[in-house]
Amino acid sequence: MSSSTSNVNGTTIVSGPDIIQLSDFYVKAGILHPLIVGSIAVIALFACLRIGSNRSIAPITCFDWLITVALGSTLAGIVNGNSLVRGLLALATMLFFQYSTSTMTSRFSKYCSWALESPPLVVVFRGDMLSDVMHKHRISIGDIYAALRQKSILSVSEVECAVIEPNGTISIFGKKALEESHAKPESLLIIPGYRKLCEKWDATHPEDVLEKGYGATAKDQNDKRDNHSGSSNSTA
Repeated sequence: MSSSTSNVNGTTIVSGPDIIQLSDFYVKAGILHPLIVGSIAVIALFACLRIGSNRSIAPITCFDWLITVALGSTLAGIVNGNSLVRGLLALATMLFFQYSTSTMTSRFSKYCSWALESPPLVVVFRGDMLSDVMHKHRISIGDIYAALRQKSILSVSEVECAVIEPNGTISIFGKKALEESHAKPESLLIIPGYRKLCEKWDATHPEDVLEKGYGATAKDQNDKRDNHSGSSNSTA
């Protein structure tokens, strides 16, 4: 059976019945492209990331993760034969978008964070797994137990709060740490879901607020303890 040949951009393409050809293993044209052009692209991307802030490579949000994957894919395309100038423009475009979005969320978080960042999700609260939230966001019980093992926590009953962060990691906070701390748990209270759960708990478990310090804020906990102690002393 006959076959024909054609030349495109210095690469010889043989059409015919063969299911694999010599050009699949070796093409002389542009053989130094990965070494020379690829090296330039790697150095250029490294220089941009080095000059920029560490925030450029931090996978804090879903958009950051997307940009990180796109940067790696674009760099691989340059190394494998794409145009250097076109590839560098693509890298610069993605870095510009990452810089713009991170600047917006840091300076105007009140107005932009809802659109660019997913809110933290509370999936465990004071020893109970929140099954409705877990089912809605496809979080399995195994995912929770894996996070507990990483923190050397033996039982979910020891957990004050487990949070799915915007970057997908699971943060675990133990009850013991909250009970022993005398500081305001700002990192938890900034989460709307946790604060609402605390307020609901305070209304239904007032005895825990006094005995264990399970108030919505550390200041509220101390005030309630002082009021309780003062009433006990005056009664005595």
